[in-house]
Amino acid sequence: MLFNSYLFMLIFLPVCVAGWYLCGRLDRPRLSTLFLLAMSLWFYAANDLRGLAVLLASALVNWAIGRKLTGHPRKPLLILGVLLNLGTLGVLKYTNFVLENIGRLTGHTFGAVSLLLPLGISFFTFQQVAYLVDAYQGKAERYALDEYALFVSFFPYVMSGPIAFHSEILPQLRDPACRRLDWERLARGLTLIGYGLAKKVLLADTLGSAVNVAWNDVYGLTSSTALVAMLAYTFQLYFDFSGYCDIATGAAKMLGINLPRNFDSPYRACSITEFWKRWHMTMTRFFTRYLYIPLGGSRRGFVRTCINTLIVFLVSGLWHGASWTFIAWGGLHGLLLMLAKIRDRHTDKRLPRPLGWLLTFLFVNIAWVFFRAPNFEAVRVFLRQLVSMNWMHLPYSMYSCFVTTEVKVVNQLLGLQSETLGLVATIFFLALSLALCLVPHNALDRTLSGRFRPSGIQLAVSAVLLTWAILSFTGVSTFLYFNF
Repeated sequence: MLFNSYLFMLIFLPVCVAGWYLCGRLDRPRLSTLFLLAMSLWFYAANDLRGLAVLLASALVNWAIGRKLTGHPRKPLLILGVLLNLGTLGVLKYTNFVLENIGRLTGHTFGAVSLLLPLGISFFTFQQVAYLVDAYQGKAERYALDEYALFVSFFPYVMSGPIAFHSEILPQLRDPACRRLDWERLARGLTLIGYGLAKKVLLADTLGSAVNVAWNDVYGLTSSTALVAMLAYTFQLYFDFSGYCDIATGAAKMLGINLPRNFDSPYRACSITEFWKRWHMTMTRFFTRYLYIPLGGSRRGFVRTCINTLIVFLVSGLWHGASWTFIAWGGLHGLLLMLAKIRDRHTDKRLPRPLGWLLTFLFVNIAWVFFRAPNFEAVRVFLRQLVSMNWMHLPYSMYSCFVTTEVKVVNQLLGLQSETLGLVATIFFLALSLALCLVPHNALDRTLSGRFRPSGIQLAVSAVLLTWAILSFTGVSTFLYFNF
């Protein structure tokens, strides 16, 4: 099931929250763990029944290796465990990518291999690699199989993160206070879910429909449509990922679990360094701790620091998807970070914040073109059309994407013509998206801070957003990071 589905919102989540606190009232911690594990496995199976076997097998193998490493650290066993994890991820996710590139080099054509790619494999693989390294370093304990399986499969983050560490989640699951009903905690969680659903359903999906129109006919783009498509995808990614993080954090909060923060208004960043302190924060944390530092980090001279940075971002791009365009996206960010380090080394002067923000935002937009494009030819055509100075009117197929039911209702008062309405709606959605990206305090700031107090106004806003989003559920609209 998806977060943005009737099954999750109206059945799964209420049953899960009620059952969790009922088990807590019975004061049976093991029963609480088993109940939440069963609910998490149901959640995963509803999305990917075949992938459930891989998830469970992965959890069992890593749990067994982790128990061996705990107290008896042996490097060959750690290497074996890491290779098993990365090997499984590599075979299932990158086999066809490797065969395709071998074919290009040798001139031999390989047929595509049909392999099962479990949802969320990139996320639960990295979580378990981190666990094995921590176990080898004496930073983990011997967990019971059921609680370790719950850590791996916990439904708020199993599909698309955040990449949580065992030391962050399992102590909370063991804490009796998490199993005691707290109405303020429920209010915070439900408020976050309302914000997240609104971002996903009302904004990201609307923007995404226009993006799909543009990329379905990249050769037919004008500068106008390419610009709208580029901005729309930039905002679609933001609200899709931010919405997912809000819902995941809110659902976990309702169960008394605090997830690590994964998203902090990245489009407010005034430098690429600041951007990566705000975007997919747990992925950056993982690569820093388990790749950048083992490579030497910044301890082996400036040149090695730059090389290590580039390696991390190339790997990050490959982690996102089996395509050279993803690697190029990671490489672009790595190169810009290298240039930022070089600049910082030679001057203490900082760009004015407005100029820094503008340059960072423009770069991020261009880089997202590589992230979205199916191949480099599509990137070339898209960017060529973007700078062609062909500023024609938006086609009906694109601006109609922004003429939602709500816009049509408002237009009954305005009485605008179809093309004018489409242009106004397009500008409105893009302007609203930019404004929401730049607000000083985002949903997580407002909801999780000590200043949050449940109130009638807060309840009304949450109720309106939840109801509006739920009534807007149409078809199947997965979160973008489900593909990674």
